[in-house]
Amino acid sequence: MWLGVTALGVPEKMGCANLPLSSRQKDMMCRRKPHLLPSVKDGARLGIAECHAQFRHERWNCSTTKQPSVFGYELTSGTKETAFIYAVMSAGLVHAVTRSCSAGNMTECSCDTSLQGTGSPSQGWHWGGCSDDVQFGTSFSRKFLDYASVNGSTAKGGDALIAMNQHNSEAGRQVRGTFRCRADNWNGAGGWQSTTKK
Repeated sequence: MWLGVTALGVPEKMGCANLPLSSRQKDMMCRRKPHLLPSVKDGARLGIAECHAQFRHERWNCSTTKQPSVFGYELTSGTKETAFIYAVMSAGLVHAVTRSCSAGNMTECSCDTSLQGTGSPSQGWHWGGCSDDVQFGTSFSRKFLDYASVNGSTAKGGDALIAMNQHNSEAGRQVRGTFRCRADNWNGAGGWQSTTKK
């Protein structure tokens, strides 16, 4: 299971070939896109941290193990906890990959400039700056996670569990960021406000 790439399950210096990933994921990460591995690790860490934060006062507190599956039997139990894990891990992966794109750490993506130049001049704002390329992060998450779901969830529950896991991963990908605005040349008497999507 890909969650094992976190510090909870895999030492930082472990070679790519030894990571707990499916053969297709290893091909994607080790041969074709090794620069994405830090983002995958960050995404897994973000998802686990958010899961712990959301369930910190509950009977099931999103407990993890040092095993590659990280969440143990919970990933194949088909419960509401399983649903949340798949959604939050997918959202964490989208966020980490998107953030890495905006930071300029990848060659195949960068800032989303599709909204630049638009806005509302009458209200004094326009799109500007570096919006996050959420579309790339979402697309990568879909390719990386959904294939693993098909090849990794057949032990218990079969097709129904696969469909549920993919649905919940998609729900996590649909979580959208916020808008951030800042004043440009703001002097108290007027000016422009630049808005970016984060």
